[in-house]
Amino acid sequence: MGVADAAPLWALLDEAGGGTVGMGLPTTSDATEQLCRESAETLADLAAGSLTIDAGSRRKLLFVVVDPVDDVPVGVTGCTFKVDYPNLVVHVETSRDGLGLTMHSVSSQWTRTELDSSYLGPSARGRGVGTLLSRGRLMFLHLVSHQIPTTVASHIRGWFNDAGEAPFWVEFGQRFAPQWETSGEAELALRDDPDRLGQMADQVLPLTASVLSSLGPVNAASLPAFGVLMAEGFHPTGMFDPIDGGPTIVAELCETVTHRLRRRGRAVIGNGNQDALVAIASVTRFKATRSRVDLATNGSIALSGQALRALDVEPDALLTASPLSDSDAGNDPKEQL
Repeated sequence: MGVADAAPLWALLDEAGGGTVGMGLPTTSDATEQLCRESAETLADLAAGSLTIDAGSRRKLLFVVVDPVDDVPVGVTGCTFKVDYPNLVVHVETSRDGLGLTMHSVSSQWTRTELDSSYLGPSARGRGVGTLLSRGRLMFLHLVSHQIPTTVASHIRGWFNDAGEAPFWVEFGQRFAPQWETSGEAELALRDDPDRLGQMADQVLPLTASVLSSLGPVNAASLPAFGVLMAEGFHPTGMFDPIDGGPTIVAELCETVTHRLRRRGRAVIGNGNQDALVAIASVTRFKATRSRVDLATNGSIALSGQALRALDVEPDALLTASPLSDSDAGNDPKEQL
């Protein structure tokens, strides 16, 4: 994604209205343009093999699904590469008197690749685009694993009420940052000035019944992504987001299902019965699609001419394929990443 792609991407995000609050996605056209510019710079460094991330800093990269007919974005996600970057979480632990449970907020330096939130436009929902974004992103990370943090983390959104606010913020964060009345206000303020997270560190509160009801459940809109990542080999860490109380899940890149099952081979035209994500094995030309493939022949990946056209490659191109299970939602192979 470059600056030229910012306008159509903003058109996708803008139609969501307030539906993307709390997801860390840009909320203005200018912010979208800046994010596209940063993503293009990150991709250029990755392609050159020269990505550097100073301690305490981060780099961002976008992934977009484009409708093959209208040639417009219908889904977006991203990654943030962080080196020794602050991470504020809430732990649940036994109280020091041994008589109950407490919540303890901790801020520490942590090096990780964070999987950013995904947004799907209405036309993309129920078509397997979420799987394409989530697992296609992992396929790209394997291409650049020597340049990025290989601990991969995802902060899953927690429970929101009908008003679009996180009850956990009222139970926890608002006690220490009363200037932000709702979780949405806190999310926007802290995204613009992450250093203010420090005022919520080293706080201890008892885990009461009302807190417990707001801590841990995954937001309904995030459950599909949560399911994909858990099937991928991620696991909960016992850490929760201090704003919405959602869980943090992690995996080592080399231990993911995509890494263990992926195959590399030369493209040949043919028929197959294995549902898979197929990607170009190139950082600069990376693109992924969903297709039926045949992986039985060593050294080759057989797929349809339609899939080759979706990837914009010719036979004999070097590809990687990651088989999908029957539980992966959606059957439309036409989405492109």
